[in-house]
Amino acid sequence: MPIIQRPYVPPEDQVPQEDSYVNPGESAGPSPNAEDASLDPITFYSDSMHIFSNLYSAVLFFGEQMEEREPILRARIKVSPQMLKAIALLTAKHVKEYEDAVGPITLPDQVYAAWELDGTEEGEHAHG
Repeated sequence: MPIIQRPYVPPEDQVPQEDSYVNPGESAGPSPNAEDASLDPITFYSDSMHIFSNLYSAVLFFGEQMEEREPILRARIKVSPQMLKAIALLTAKHVKEYEDAVGPITLPDQVYAAWELDGTEEGEHAHG
């Protein structure tokens, strides 16, 4: 079975409305410790991502690939353009440190095609 990499893309490439988003750590209805539960960090696995940005903000969508289904949304994180750039710089630093210690990370051509990347972005290693 071939590996298919598809980025999570919200339906019709629209940002979900605030009232339509439910924190995955919250249950439906009030609970006695709802305030305490909201302080707990949410841990999830993501192997799919989409970024929606405009002049004043960016939204990072993290999803999970599902076998023979579209990826499902696991988290939505809203940030400023400045924070988005800081995230890009920090992740590039960590990838470089990892590759210096362990070796190059190669990505399938499907990843570059799915996100319309040419693989020559700053700090990008050749792909195979």
